[in-house]
Amino acid sequence: MKFHFYKETTKTIAEVAGEQILKLNQSLAKLTRSHCYSEALQLFTQILSSQSVRPDHYTLSAAVTACANSRDVVFGTQLHAHAIRTGLKAYPHVANTLLSLYAKAEDLNSVKLVFDEIENPDVYSWTTLLSACTKLGHVDYASKLFDTMPEKRNVAIWNAMITGCAESGCEEVAIGLFGEMHRMGVMHDNYSFASVLSSCALEGLGFGRQVHTLVIKTGFLGRSSVVNALLTMYFNCRSVLEAFEVFEEAEDAVYDQITFNVMIDGLVNVGRDEEALKMFKLMQEVCLRPTELTFVSVMSSCSAARVANHIHAQAIKLGFEAFTSVSNAAITMYSGCGDLHAAYLVFQVLEEKDLISWNTMLSTYSQGNSSKLAILIYLQMQRAAVKPDEFTFGSLLASSEFTETVQAVQALAQKYGLILNIQVSNALVSAYAKQGNMNL
Repeated sequence: MKFHFYKETTKTIAEVAGEQILKLNQSLAKLTRSHCYSEALQLFTQILSSQSVRPDHYTLSAAVTACANSRDVVFGTQLHAHAIRTGLKAYPHVANTLLSLYAKAEDLNSVKLVFDEIENPDVYSWTTLLSACTKLGHVDYASKLFDTMPEKRNVAIWNAMITGCAESGCEEVAIGLFGEMHRMGVMHDNYSFASVLSSCALEGLGFGRQVHTLVIKTGFLGRSSVVNALLTMYFNCRSVLEAFEVFEEAEDAVYDQITFNVMIDGLVNVGRDEEALKMFKLMQEVCLRPTELTFVSVMSSCSAARVANHIHAQAIKLGFEAFTSVSNAAITMYSGCGDLHAAYLVFQVLEEKDLISWNTMLSTYSQGNSSKLAILIYLQMQRAAVKPDEFTFGSLLASSEFTETVQAVQALAQKYGLILNIQVSNALVSAYAKQGNMNL
């Protein structure tokens, strides 16, 4: 009989500590990915105070990411100091997460400072810097930086500039960059197309059509984000026929909830209410679950009480009754159908009422010439400690039946500092004129 002897392996303290920090880093990353930022930072604090393990560059990077996503700049600044003190800032991904922290905090000076200290900035470093500059309105500075870049063949860098310029209202610059990108032979992706299409206003419809042709040519009509951007562009330019053509050209697999929401909202905005309702029905036929935005949009298209009841019932069935935006839209919908009682019932059961909820109910009674009910709603609003705005007083004045009521509302507007607001002033003039009294 043979005996096999095995040599017992003993792990060193360093190896044990290495395994521990690896597991802790995995836990930290998992918490951050799960949006449990507070718990992630608590874990980092425990690691930092531990005698057995020491945080490494992965630990620090995950903690900074948690600070960036939770906008905790105070803790993030402390981590920045720790990174400098321990030398961990030299790691590119640590520096990049610090860039992200300050970019999300809209602290451009700190973004520049961190970037200038990076020895070899990578694509992420450049895109974060350029995005921060453009989104914070420093488009000229971003353009100068962009021009000095040694290498501009990466599509992500172009997307950062195009998207940032589009979001900052510099649509012409965004369109110009897209053209330059095309001339340089840099391949577009779905982000490039979606960003530049958002810059095409009515006067840019011709350019938008050219981009549409390029989308078809490069095979990106199979990407939902590009299709949705094309639909939005055509609806913004009030070219409904071309929007329908895009919708029909796209593959069925491309359709998502956003696609149908864009179609429904676009049709409502151009006054094609019946087609919006048909699109809502089609959305359900293709087994796509309506969203909060779906109901807000489709309720705006409904003026028939029977259809209104059906849509509202569907919203309740799918659990949207507690959504304030959906209930506000339902109040407006019932008001448009002339069913003030149904509108009030929706308002009454809504637990999380916001200022829009109160103003919508006030407007409902104002349009229904129910002065006393409008006043009652305002009194409830005051008891709920909701501060009125110009729309509140506009509705109250529109529903006022007596000069004394107009004078009382005028005094309230004066009290809240809104008497000089143009909407309140116009409503005040109309209210007094209705009473045959122009002595303001």
